[in-house]
Amino acid sequence: MRRPLLTLFIVFSLLAVSCGGGDEAADDSSGDTISTSDADDRTTAEAAGDSDGGATTTTEVPLAPPTSRGPAPILDVDPVASIGAVTIIEGEPAYRGLLGQLDPQRNIVQAAALPPADVAPGIAPLTGLPVSDPSIGGRPAIVAKIDNTDKGRPQAALTQADVVYVTQIEGGSTRLVAVFHSRTPAEIGPVRSGRTTDIAIFRHYNNPIFVWSGANAIAGRLIRPYLMVDLGAATRDEYRRHPDRPASYDLMTDPSELWAIAEAIGEGGVPPVQFEYRTETTAHPPSARAAGELRIDYAAATVEYFWDESLRVYRRVQNGIPHVDADDLEVRPVNVVVAEVGSISTGLIDTAGSSVGEQQFIGSGRGWVFPDGQVIEVTWTKPSLASVPTWTTADGIPVPLTPGQTWVELAPAGVTSFG
Repeated sequence: MRRPLLTLFIVFSLLAVSCGGGDEAADDSSGDTISTSDADDRTTAEAAGDSDGGATTTTEVPLAPPTSRGPAPILDVDPVASIGAVTIIEGEPAYRGLLGQLDPQRNIVQAAALPPADVAPGIAPLTGLPVSDPSIGGRPAIVAKIDNTDKGRPQAALTQADVVYVTQIEGGSTRLVAVFHSRTPAEIGPVRSGRTTDIAIFRHYNNPIFVWSGANAIAGRLIRPYLMVDLGAATRDEYRRHPDRPASYDLMTDPSELWAIAEAIGEGGVPPVQFEYRTETTAHPPSARAAGELRIDYAAATVEYFWDESLRVYRRVQNGIPHVDADDLEVRPVNVVVAEVGSISTGLIDTAGSSVGEQQFIGSGRGWVFPDGQVIEVTWTKPSLASVPTWTTADGIPVPLTPGQTWVELAPAGVTSFG
């Protein structure tokens, strides 16, 4: 039984969208089936006193609720009924995952909402915050695979990422996919290897720079055909080994050099907006309620977030230790988003003998959005690999986030609790 940390917590049941079972669900030749599947914020306006020095009056003005920008587009949908095996390299195990076999434009479910609208000029598309240098907005995002084990921490410049995804890999450990765009760190890392899970993340960033140390031969062949600027360590020399980090957890790179390379070769696209953002006059949905603590129990790691009301941020704690980066800066996102995702076995085995799974961040499923010390239950929907995910309430309204850094936890079903 999991040890409860929170005073009040709720453990949710299995993901509504079945993607083949648990983290290492067996996958036979017939394949798995992919199913489709009271916060009342107010603002206070103070009226000026009259000329006779009368008392100032205070009027509560209701904030506008989040609204839809229109009906969801009707898509041509081609659902996935089963997943077959495909031989990538003769003599090697067959690949039984989905993402590496899927056309990036193929919609397997209907859209739930329009994708987020473009931000105004001078606003960073991945944070909703103003940018100091307008030219930054026109460069591609860097999507970097970053280690998240004890040996890999503290990570370089993690607090400067716009969005960070947490994925579960073999053995139940987690690995980060950090997206950099609006800020230019001096160094990022430690850079680690790719997984086919990454396809469903980098593909909706519109031809980003993919930073990775490489992959096994089969995964590498599956990942490379998908649209991204491959500036990984297997193809470039702009990487170095950090002398004060242990081997395999020491590969670092300078993102400014990678952006310069992409510009020189004329590759990479501007990332689309990933989330709806709140303004000062936008309320949370009526279904929002207070939740100051959040916990996710991965198979080999426990993650907690604690809302700091005074700083208006979430403090991230991993395995009981506050998460800090290499500059000793505490990880403090302003939003946390959780997507329950299924996982299927790829049929591949790693060097330690563990089954290599593939998280299915495509289709639709249950999730939660945590902004401003609130929790809002949502449905996440990602019709295709190329689609930007949407996060909508039961009535189909996209949930707006607070401008700033967002962490997205791709978690198995039933491991999230909060209160």
